[in-house]
Amino acid sequence: MLADDRPSRTAQGIAAARARESARPEGERLFYDPFAWHFLSRRLRFLVAIPPVRNFLRRRNARLLPGMFGGLVARTRYMDDHLLTCLENGVKQVVILGAGYDARAYRFREQSRSARYFEVDRSATQALKKATLERLLGALPDHVTYVPVRFHRERLEDKLLQAGYRPDWRTLFIWEGVTMYLEASAVDATLGFVSGHAPPESSVIFDYFPPSVMEGTCEFPEARALVRHVRRCKEEIRWGARPEEVSDLLTRHGFHRIRDVPAEECRRRYFRENYTDLPISRLLRFVDAEVA
Repeated sequence: MLADDRPSRTAQGIAAARARESARPEGERLFYDPFAWHFLSRRLRFLVAIPPVRNFLRRRNARLLPGMFGGLVARTRYMDDHLLTCLENGVKQVVILGAGYDARAYRFREQSRSARYFEVDRSATQALKKATLERLLGALPDHVTYVPVRFHRERLEDKLLQAGYRPDWRTLFIWEGVTMYLEASAVDATLGFVSGHAPPESSVIFDYFPPSVMEGTCEFPEARALVRHVRRCKEEIRWGARPEEVSDLLTRHGFHRIRDVPAEECRRRYFRENYTDLPISRLLRFVDAEVA
C-alpha cells in the first residue's frame, strides 16, 4: 500500500497511455484527453518528446506487456461511453473512486450539464492534480468536489457525505483501474456502500483481473510482467475474480442488470477501422451494474 504522501506512479502510467492515444490524428483516436499530457512528470514528458526514445519505450512496453496499451485505451473509451449514456439518462452525480488523473469531469463538461462530480483519491495524488488544473484552467471548476481519503483508515461513507454527496440523487460510480489494488474486503465494502447509499437506477462500472494474476498462476506472460511492473511502482495486485464470482458479489449487494465483457470484445466496437492489428490484453474485463 502506498504512503499517503506520495502520488501514484501507476496513475502516471495510465495518464501516459491516454496522452499517447490523444496524440493520434482526429478521426483515428478512440478518445481525446487534452489534460493527460499535463499530468505527466517532467521526466516522462521529456522522454516521450524525443522520437527515438518514445519509439523505444513503445516497443519495449509492447514486448513486455503485450496488449496492455490496447486494453487501457479500450477501457477508457468504454467507460467514456457509459458515462455519456448515464448523463443523457439523467444522472445527477458522478463519483470517481480512485480518480488519479481522470479528466472526465473536465473533458465532458458540456455534456454534464448540471451534474455534480466527486473525485475520491489519496491527498498526495489529488494535490498534484489540483495544482495542474489550476494552472491550466485558472481556477478549480465549481462542479467538482475533491474528496481526499486515506484508504483503509477512513470510511468512504463518512468522507463523501461530509463533502456534500446526496444519497437520494441518481449517481454513477466510476471505478477505473482500482479494484486490483484493493483487498477483497475493501472491494466488498465499496460495493456495499454504493448499493446502500444510492437510489435505484444508479450504477457502478469497474474493471478487474482474473484471480490467477494475483496468485501468480496466469497462463498469459503479460500477467507476470504486469505484477513485476506494479511492484516496481511500489504497489501490489491484491484482488481478482472470475466473472461468475463478480456476478454473485454484485447480486448479493442488490445490483441487477449486470453486464460483464472481456476487453477483447471492444475490438468489434472500436477497432474495426483503426488499430485492426493492435492486441488487447486478455487480462482485463469490464463490468457495470445498476442498483435495484
